[in-house]
Amino acid sequence: MKGPGQEGRTMKQSGARWLSMSVLGLVVWLATFLYILSIGPSEARAAEEVDITHCYSGTATIFHEQSKEALAAASWTQNGITMSHHDKKILDNAVVHCEGVQRGLGPERTGYGLCKIMDSDSDVIIAEIPYSGFDYQVKFVEGTGKWKGVKGTLESRRTVRSLPGKGAMPGTYQGCRREKGTIELSR
Repeated sequence: MKGPGQEGRTMKQSGARWLSMSVLGLVVWLATFLYILSIGPSEARAAEEVDITHCYSGTATIFHEQSKEALAAASWTQNGITMSHHDKKILDNAVVHCEGVQRGLGPERTGYGLCKIMDSDSDVIIAEIPYSGFDYQVKFVEGTGKWKGVKGTLESRRTVRSLPGKGAMPGTYQGCRREKGTIELSR
């Protein structure tokens, strides 16, 4: 049998135990939440700087000659290789194949291209090039292997190009571009 005042202590002890368990649960929940927040979601990305020179050789097929009434329409294909200027050598010695179409010629041209960029491990990035004029953005849209889930953009600037009709072989053109930007990889 309990003496006087013992029932009160038991109720106080139960209340204190409940409160300490609730506080402990809250602390554990908060610590877990903060940990998850600190590591980020599994799709978190780390941006890396990219600085490459991309040299290429290609051919173009004009399927509508430019006239007073309509701009020229052409398709093109080119193959090339990259050289990285960054310490991490991202995309160094990658081979590139691009194909596209354009309307107009020279600095007034507009067009769209798709490129396959393959690194030395045979992992691939697919990039798109919507362009107007000579300088444009290269947008990474998908990839395989280590590049799966890749995102990023490069600012592409023409550094040198063969003069029209003066390619290394008849019907070809050659050039190099400096491309700088970021590439984002899934962690």
